[in-house]
Amino acid sequence: MTDFSPDNPPKISENSDFGVPDLPTNLLRTYARIWQLETWLRQMVYVEFRALKGDDWTHLVPKVEKAQHPKEADKRLTHMPTREESPLSYVQFGQLCKGISGQWRLFEPFLPPQSIWDAKIEEVSQIRHRVAHFRAGHDDDLARVHQLLRDIDNGIWRFCTSYNDPTPVLPQSDDSVTSHFLHLDQFPWSRFEDGKWARIGIADPAARIGMTIEVIRRPWATWSVPIEGQEGFLYDIEIHARQSRELNYRRLLQSTSRLHKHVVHIALGNLAHSFRVTIPAILGADCVKTVIEGFFEEAESAVGSHGGGTAKEIASVWPEYVLGPDNPLTFLGPDMPCSFFGA
Repeated sequence: MTDFSPDNPPKISENSDFGVPDLPTNLLRTYARIWQLETWLRQMVYVEFRALKGDDWTHLVPKVEKAQHPKEADKRLTHMPTREESPLSYVQFGQLCKGISGQWRLFEPFLPPQSIWDAKIEEVSQIRHRVAHFRAGHDDDLARVHQLLRDIDNGIWRFCTSYNDPTPVLPQSDDSVTSHFLHLDQFPWSRFEDGKWARIGIADPAARIGMTIEVIRRPWATWSVPIEGQEGFLYDIEIHARQSRELNYRRLLQSTSRLHKHVVHIALGNLAHSFRVTIPAILGADCVKTVIEGFFEEAESAVGSHGGGTAKEIASVWPEYVLGPDNPLTFLGPDMPCSFFGA
């Protein structure tokens, strides 16, 4: 399990030149590695900024020069649309790194010490400029990019796996969000002998869908209950169709579009039986409850045929916050050691 990226990275063989005889293979490989680096850094910045500020996260993104308007220029070409909507998809690499440095405590758990990071990112930024402006570059450019990827490989793994490591609030009554929806959990956490907890219950045979709510703690935050209103926490909501029913993902996404501005991700399951939503706790209990209620109600209406197309295909036409089942942010957990970059 190597070379993960949020979509599909370029697959480059040792002798590939894509049919362009004057294209240096090392230059192409350098581009591919920088593509991986930037893609994962943008994902990381997005998640941590949302966990910190909720709906106000874009205020942390360094502003693009007004004269540039990269997003407006891209969206003007309506005959060739893309799924990118996030402002992080349009900031330059230097601005992205500036955002990381400006909120270093959020990224310290994943990256080398800041002095080392700053020095290495200065080198890689220059290498990126060489590639972007069609310069041949230095013979050691690829090796330098590889070294940075090796330095952050475990950190990116930790970032991703911490996103798939939810924790229950026990007892659920300690948090108003988890307690509010406890009756919709078919197998709620219950205390038994010696103060231990386990999921115990008898599912309602008439229930068409079920829901569980747990909490994702970002590594820079300290666990403290109640979770509602706190920086560094995301409510992790999984809604699943019961008794072999399926969900119409297309209908679900369309009918919940009014709520999407409040979520970090909507992750679609592979077999159309379930989906997952992550919501910043900093939004406060009232907002979070409204969003969860909206998704649950629309999920009940979306039970039926899955609407055609695979989950990956459906996710691909929605903005970046909708994830298909092949994205590591949807499945890679702490018990799944791997190398992201194989560098």
